[in-house]
Amino acid sequence: MATARVSRVLTLSAVVALGLVLALGVAEIGLRAVEAMSHAARPRGVVDSPKALNQKTAAGKRITPNLDIVVRGHPTSGRDVRVRTNRLGLRGAELPPRAPGELRILVLGDSITFGDYVDEDETYPARLEARLRAAVPGRLVRVVNGGGPNLGTRDEAALLAELAPAVRPDLVLVGFYLNDSVGQVGYPHVYHIPPWLRWSRLVQRAVVAWSRYPHRARFGSRYEWVPAFLERRWVSDREAYDRLVALAVADWGAAWREDSWPEVEEGFRRMLDLGRRWRFRVAAAAFPVSVQIESRVADDRPQRRFKALADGLGIPSLDLLPVLASTRGRLFYDHCHLTPTGNAAVAAPLAEFVRALAGDQAPATPVSD
Repeated sequence: MATARVSRVLTLSAVVALGLVLALGVAEIGLRAVEAMSHAARPRGVVDSPKALNQKTAAGKRITPNLDIVVRGHPTSGRDVRVRTNRLGLRGAELPPRAPGELRILVLGDSITFGDYVDEDETYPARLEARLRAAVPGRLVRVVNGGGPNLGTRDEAALLAELAPAVRPDLVLVGFYLNDSVGQVGYPHVYHIPPWLRWSRLVQRAVVAWSRYPHRARFGSRYEWVPAFLERRWVSDREAYDRLVALAVADWGAAWREDSWPEVEEGFRRMLDLGRRWRFRVAAAAFPVSVQIESRVADDRPQRRFKALADGLGIPSLDLLPVLASTRGRLFYDHCHLTPTGNAAVAAPLAEFVRALAGDQAPATPVSD
C-alpha cells in the first residue's frame, strides 16, 4: 500500500510539473507573439516611451548617442516628437569644429532643458540660440543642448567633465531646478539573469518586475506629493501649500530644506574647477516649480537661497520665477516641464543675460589637450 501511495504521489507530481512546464511554454510563446505584433505595428524608428533614449554607463545614466527616433504620444506633452542625438549623446546635430570668433554656449540641465517632449527647435536652448544669432548677426553663436532626464547638479558636473574637452564652450549655462540636489533616480538598468535563461522573454519580464520592488521602496516617496498637487487646494490655501511642499521633500520640495544645498554647492564647485581648467565661465538660471506661479501664496525662498549660493561662489545667476509669473498662456505641461510658450518666454531674458555676460569680447581660447 505504501508503494502504491508513493507511486500516486510521484505520478501527481509529474503531472503537475508537466502542466507547469506546458503553461510556461504557452506563456513564453504568447509573450513572444505579442512582442512580435507590437514591433510589427510600430514603424521603424518609432518608440512608445522616452525611456528608450537612455543607456546605462559606468558614469551613470546617459542619453544614447546617434539617435534619430520618434517618441510616439510622449507622456508629458501627448505629442509625437522627433528626437535626434549626436555622437556625444547631445540633442541636435553633430558639433562642427569651432570656427574663428565663434561664441559657444553649453547648456546643462535636466529634462526641462533636454525637452524630449517638444520639437528640437521648441526647446529653450534652441530658442536661445535663435535669439542670440538675431541679436548679433555678425557673429557665429552656437548653443549646445547638454540636458538629460533626472540629472542633478552633481550629475551635471560629472557630465561636464566628459563634455568639456569635446565641446570647448566659452560659457556653461546651468538650468537649475528645485530637485537638483536629488539627482538620478531612474529605474535600474542592470538585471542579473543566469546566462542559460537569458533567451526567455518570460524570465526577463519577471526579473525586471521583481527588481523594481526595491527601487519603489527606496524612491516611491518622491511622488507622494502628486495627489495633493492634483487636488489644487494649494492654489489659495497657505496650509495646503505648505503641506504640498513638505510632501514633495524628496523631489522639488528639497529646495526648501537647508540641508539639501551642500549637494548643490558641491556640484557647482566642481563646475567652477572645470571652468578654470578648460577656460570657460559658469552661469546659472533657476527654474521654478509651477506651484510657485499658480498659487496665490507668494514664496520665492528657494530662489533667494539659490541666489545667495551663486553670489557666494561668484556665479552670475538669473531667476526665472518673475519671468514666468508675468507671462500669460499655458506655460507648463505639468509641475515643471515647459510648453513651447514657456520655452519661448524664458529664452528672451536668457538671451539678454548671456549677451551681458559675453559682451563684445572675443571668446576665450580653449586650452589644448
